[in-house]
This record gives sequence, C-alpha cells and structure tokens, in this order.
Amino acid sequence: MLRCLRKGCGADYTEDENTEICSYHPGAPVFHEGLKSWSCCKDMNKPVMDFEEFMAIQVSRASLGCTEIQGHTRDAPQASPTVKAAPQNISATIVDGKEFFQVGNQPPPPRAAAAAPAEAPQTPAPVMLEEDDLNTTVSPGTVCRRKGCGTIFVSNEVNRQGDGEGTVCHYHPLPAIFREGSKGYLCCKRRVLEFDEFLKISGCNIGRHCFVPLACKSNICQTEEQVDCRIDHYQTPQQVHVSVFAKKADKERSSIKFESNKITLDLYLPGQKRFSRTINLFGCIDSDNSSFQFFGTKVELHLQKGDGRMWTVLEKTDRDLGNISLTFGVGGRTGTVGGKQVILDEGNRSRSEAS
Repeated sequence: MLRCLRKGCGADYTEDENTEICSYHPGAPVFHEGLKSWSCCKDMNKPVMDFEEFMAIQVSRASLGCTEIQGHTRDAPQASPTVKAAPQNISATIVDGKEFFQVGNQPPPPRAAAAAPAEAPQTPAPVMLEEDDLNTTVSPGTVCRRKGCGTIFVSNEVNRQGDGEGTVCHYHPLPAIFREGSKGYLCCKRRVLEFDEFLKISGCNIGRHCFVPLACKSNICQTEEQVDCRIDHYQTPQQVHVSVFAKKADKERSSIKFESNKITLDLYLPGQKRFSRTINLFGCIDSDNSSFQFFGTKVELHLQKGDGRMWTVLEKTDRDLGNISLTFGVGGRTGTVGGKQVILDEGNRSRSEAS
C-alpha cells in the first residue's frame, strides 16, 4: 500500500487501482504570528493556532486554487521558486565594537547603555503520553497517534505483538514549534525552513505505537479536570442560538439534553478535560424541535422558543434587570451578535411605528 505525497491528501492507494480523485493543496503553508493556514484556500478555511488542527484542514473544493486531479502520486511536490528582493544600498557601521549593516538612508542603531540580561530558557512541562489499549480492536488503515510516526496499522501481529520492525514507533513527545521561519519540535534540536522538510523530521524517541489510547497509565487514572467554556448567544423572534466555545469536543462521548426550561451540557474535551453545566433558561423552549451541531472550535445550540416573546438574557435570574428593551439582529452587543438584519418584536415594532 502506497501513500500519496501531495499536501492535504495523504490517501493510501495501490498502483493497480490508482483511479481515485486526489484533492490536495497546491499552495504553500502560511505561518504568521502563530496562525497557520494554506495560501490556496485561506479565504475558505480560517487560520488556526494548533498545529494538529492545521494538519486536519480539509481541502476546500469550492475555493479558488485548491485542485482535484485523477490519481495519486509518490512524487514529492516541487517547492515554489524563491522571490529575491531588489538590491539595495547597504553600508556597514561599527557601534560598541559590533558591526551593523545600514540599508539605504536608515540611521545606525543607537548606542545601548547596557545589555539586558538574557532570560533563562523555560523547560517544557512534562507530557503525559497516551498508551495503546491492546484490548481494543483497531481497524486496518488507522494511523499511529504519536507525532512524527505516521505508521499505518496492518494487523496485531505486525504492529502490536512481539518486537518486530512494525512495532517500533519513532515519535516526538513534545509539540511542534514555529519561530522566525524555522520549524521543528521542542523535544529535539533539528530546525528546518521548508514545511515539506519539517514533515520528514524523524521522531527522536523510540517506543510502542498508540492506535487506540488507554484512559489510564500505569494503573493510575489521569485526573479529570473540570473547565469553564465561554458562552455567547443571539436571538431571532423564533429561536435562540447559543455558541459554546468548547474546542475539539468529543462528539461520541459528549451529551446535550434539552428540557422545556433548561439545557444540560456534558462535553468531553482533549487532555482529560470536561465541561459540565446546567443552564436554567430565561424562557421556555420546544425541546423536540431544538438541535445542536459540533464544530472544530465550538458547539452550536439552536433553541426553538416555546412562545414568541423576547429573551432579555439567556439564563434565568432573580435580579431585577430594570426596563431593558432589546432588538433582534446586529444593533446591540449582548444577545444580538450574528443577526443579518435588525428585527423588532411586536412591542418594539409598535413603538417604532408610533415614533
């Protein structure tokens, strides 16, 4: 079984049956101030911060520049030619015994009073490695979860049992780092400039593969951490739309329950984190016609109002909120974000017509 080397594809294929459509990124990766995206579809796929999330960006078929072609390939994509800047007038200046280069008419750097002491490098926090659950069945084609490995599961005999070559995992225990154009991993010293070369950096640690992670390590379960997630909402005359910013929530394990006057959230997040909360709603909802959706960075709830009245806030409160009058749409801040146009309820519409 061969693997396609085009960016964004990575599909497995055989030479005899190489007729599938290959969707890939013809552009280059873009790294700017911690954000990561692809130059060919950055308008369709928003830049992300996390490297694993960047690698999971799917090829956007509707975006200009992303390409589809019949058949996969093992030929590595050619690097784009480097654009050289126009020559400039450069002169050298000696300041405090050091040589500085001056471009054009820019003045030389000022004489420093005293060099600031360099900060001591911070030692990365230890990472709790996942262990493979040998009692769980793995589907052929599953990729090892460890960074830098990329081994594809064939069978228990090849990849899990014994000490054969297929059981050896070369991986990076620490996250990737991108700084001033260089790319590498925190756990090893090698740094490269080209993204394709970064993907080829061999793992610096050797261990066993992890295809399905265990919840416990060394018979000691990891402590589950309760976290808080930001919640925003906006409303229309018929619905209240709620955004729970729970990044990479596990759709299979998480649960969301609708009742007439409350919603119960139980969301499982990466790294043994969990967000649990019950929200007593300001108004009643139709639980049967309410729904939710999971996205990469948040969970969207669509609450169908049980009546047509306006919600002053999302969560029911015993405090006196005073004479608050809100509109639906983009005219306000709390409770109106995301609307396409300003929509008034019956009460506000009457006041508007009267004025």
